[in-house]
Amino acid sequence: MKKILCTTALASTLLVSANAIAQTTVTGQLDLSYNAKESNTVANSYRGFGRESQINIQNKGKLSNGVDYAAGFSWEVDGNEAVGTGSFGENTYIDFIFGKTTLTVSADHIQNPDFEITKLSGGIADVDDLMAAAGSADGKNSLAQIHGTQNANSAYSAHGFGIVQDFGVAKASLFYAPNRTGGLAASNDSTGVTTNIDTGNSQMEVMVRGDFGVKGLDVFAYAGKSDSDTPGTSGSSNDLEGRKYGISYNFGQFSVAASQSKVESTSAIEAKTTSFGAAFAATKEITIGLIHSKTEADGTTTTARATTSDETIKAVNIGYNLGPVVINAMYAQGTDVGGVANVDTDALHLNFTTKF
Repeated sequence: MKKILCTTALASTLLVSANAIAQTTVTGQLDLSYNAKESNTVANSYRGFGRESQINIQNKGKLSNGVDYAAGFSWEVDGNEAVGTGSFGENTYIDFIFGKTTLTVSADHIQNPDFEITKLSGGIADVDDLMAAAGSADGKNSLAQIHGTQNANSAYSAHGFGIVQDFGVAKASLFYAPNRTGGLAASNDSTGVTTNIDTGNSQMEVMVRGDFGVKGLDVFAYAGKSDSDTPGTSGSSNDLEGRKYGISYNFGQFSVAASQSKVESTSAIEAKTTSFGAAFAATKEITIGLIHSKTEADGTTTTARATTSDETIKAVNIGYNLGPVVINAMYAQGTDVGGVANVDTDALHLNFTTKF
């Protein structure tokens, strides 16, 4: 009996000790949305519902040498998308934390430019998202999406190595992805490869973001570069550069913001998106915002450079915070969508978000 009691006591001690140095949490988010789009030239106008659902598993504690660590991954199932490798690629990471310095092995985790700072009233949809599949040159995307200006061609979703330094007033990060396009991790067992074939070449990215000691200020700057297999060769589909800068400032009930993204992509085509935003907090729960976005490009993937028009999108965005549920509505009008002259689009996105 004493032996059993001692064993039980030892197990309890180990369990308490493990719980003292590690903490696991499970969180989630559900987004249900109503979407309506109408284009004057393309027969793909529609109305319908969308869904995004995600579960996040996170763990943090200390290593045996006393160093702090954090680890986690997410499971995402969106609408009618097939469950595949992409369903398990979000926010996957193991962090090693040395005070203000963090070393990370991760995907979709380190700070990156895949957001729009001018969307001051919240919501999951960006203005270029609302133009998708509503009149572009390829029938699928807005001009901003064709060239990846919305995230400056960042390889953030690929697996890679990174370092983040917290300076108090700002965070600076450096990220390296060995495969910028198909960066999903492959099988790690003895019968399969341990990395994907490098179809997209490696990419290096750097980003700085913070308030720089000014209350209400948010400033960021990003730069990324992926060399082609044959450096200096024009027309390589893998030779990419991206830059993105943004600033927002909140003063009382008012907020203003501006951002610009520049990319050089396939066949040395250059594109630039400039966005401005303003918002007014009418109450503690309701915020009303305005967005103006313009994308310029000297070509697309399917049209000659001389025929590419500038894409302009104007939007009104309203956020309503009900505590456990947040409602966000955005109405947008696009002109010369996809860089095609006289292609105009109206779009409405109504989203319901809850977190648990």
